[in-house]
Amino acid sequence: MKYFVCCVNSLHIRQSPRLFLLLLLCLSSLQSRADSSATIHFGVLSIAPPSRVFAGWQPFADYMSARLGRSVEVVVPRGFSKMKETIEKGELDFFYINSHVFYHLFQSGKAVPVAQMENTAGKTTTRSEVFVRKNSGIQTIDDLKGGEIAFVSPMGAGGYIAPRAYLHDSGLESGEDFKEVFTRNLSNSIHGVLLGDYDAAAMCGVNYELMSRRISIGDLKIIANSNEYPENLIAARSDLAAGLVAEFRQLLLSLNKTTYGKQVLEKMKGMKIKNFVEYDESMNDITRELLEAGHL
Repeated sequence: MKYFVCCVNSLHIRQSPRLFLLLLLCLSSLQSRADSSATIHFGVLSIAPPSRVFAGWQPFADYMSARLGRSVEVVVPRGFSKMKETIEKGELDFFYINSHVFYHLFQSGKAVPVAQMENTAGKTTTRSEVFVRKNSGIQTIDDLKGGEIAFVSPMGAGGYIAPRAYLHDSGLESGEDFKEVFTRNLSNSIHGVLLGDYDAAAMCGVNYELMSRRISIGDLKIIANSNEYPENLIAARSDLAAGLVAEFRQLLLSLNKTTYGKQVLEKMKGMKIKNFVEYDESMNDITRELLEAGHL
């Protein structure tokens, strides 16, 4: 093809419109084949170490690669700003993010929903839990006035906006009635409360349960539960080809209908993922209400 293009000089093109049209069709065909075989970049926004994220998502990437007939590569941008930057540059095609991050990307026209995650409790929404040491003397939310509360990340849904909204609804103003601290890690939040570094901490209830299987939490107790918030989802950059998005969505929704797919989902339970289902547009409304309630 390169030889053919080189041989067609401008004189030949001017003298033969048909030749010019043929050339355009050939180039278009080559571009189409190149696009259909290009690597798909799948981003994962996570506070976990990159090595753990890659290991957790590789079976999923292998499954999608086999079904799509093209390589799916896992990418782990560190933090919301980096994720947003890579999406804007077109360096990511699909991405797994929490509902809070998606809300901001969707509002700015950078992302569209593909499929909603269903957690290991079989729900697309969940609650955050506020916990303290059993011997702390703290019995209710009111007892946290003047204290220090640990959240996971300022961009977290269950790790920040849901519990903060609950605290504000309960009459506790951030910066006035309590001090915010961000641990950036689920384990750090639990250990921080156990060691007395913080008066309380908040995180997703499903994550709290999963962490209890790895860390002894017998000295902790839950004193409050937030309102429900949307679980994580898989989204795509808004300018991605509609056909590819539809194909990717269909594979996600049928993941639990194949033997291989069920095996992949089984390996994802440690990330609290049970399945992927149709996205419900009302999820964005829930997030907006939480942001307003939390004065964020």
